[in-house]
Amino acid sequence: MIKLFPYLLYLLLIAMHEVIWKELSGLYFVALNLPAMIVALVAIYKSESAAAWFGFLAGLVLAATNPDKMGWHALFLAALAVGVFHIREKLNLESIYSKILLIVGSVLVHNVASIIINGTDRFFYMLWMYCLPSAAFTTVLAWIFFLFKERRVTAEKLKSVF
Repeated sequence: MIKLFPYLLYLLLIAMHEVIWKELSGLYFVALNLPAMIVALVAIYKSESAAAWFGFLAGLVLAATNPDKMGWHALFLAALAVGVFHIREKLNLESIYSKILLIVGSVLVHNVASIIINGTDRFFYMLWMYCLPSAAFTTVLAWIFFLFKERRVTAEKLKSVF
């Protein structure tokens, strides 16, 4: 049960973001794609089966407000998690830049898949106005996460600046 606690916290974070913080964390069409980022991070740091199951559950939580498309979101996030895991196995992820590239690719693919799943008729407009800026915005958050995770930015370094 202790091993499941971080995953439950991640799912709670995804649910709270979708319900409460999504409107606060975005500007116009640009929104933070926290579910895709967390699924990709779990796929980078955990095993294949853990990433696949977490992606499936994250897809269920993500689409809880839209039960018509719930299965498609769950299936796609599980496939995204497995894909990111296998790409991680083939790449050398020692650099922050390679991890960020993996995050931006997975967020961009998830944004495009969300547009296709939700079925909009203005695909290229949404690609330009939503997908690309949202991927860039999420990448900035992932870059800050990796800076703290790899101890390139610490509390002591921040205190020394001020």
